Amino acid sequence: MTVSDAYQTGDVFWAPDPFRQGSNPRLWLVLGSESLPYPGEEYICVALTTSDLPSNHEVGDDWVSGRNPDKTSYCSPWVVGTIKHRAVANPQGAITTAFTGRMIERCKAFLGP
Repeated sequence: MTVSDAYQTGDVFWAPDPFRQGSNPRLWLVLGSESLPYPGEEYICVALTTSDLPSNHEVGDDWVSGRNPDKTSYCSPWVVGTIKHRAVANPQGAITTAFTGRMIERCKAFLGP
């Protein structure tokens, strides 16, 4: 695999949910890729969901591509996972740099000062 095959910050893909056994894949937003020890082989991601929970952030018009017009997507910046490239089931699209940056900051806030 070359780095050009790798997903980048802001990309969205389907991959298994390590927090739910036997579940279908879920959407993940890539927060970090190239700065990891194994660029192109794994990604730091946050979960996307269709659940409108109080601490979730609606993606809305921040979809660049891949939006499903029949569903509203939300980001859960505290549901963090390291996803291996080989586990990615399918690409979905991308979300704006601005929204992705806000989710990076929200994720950091959950980690503390």
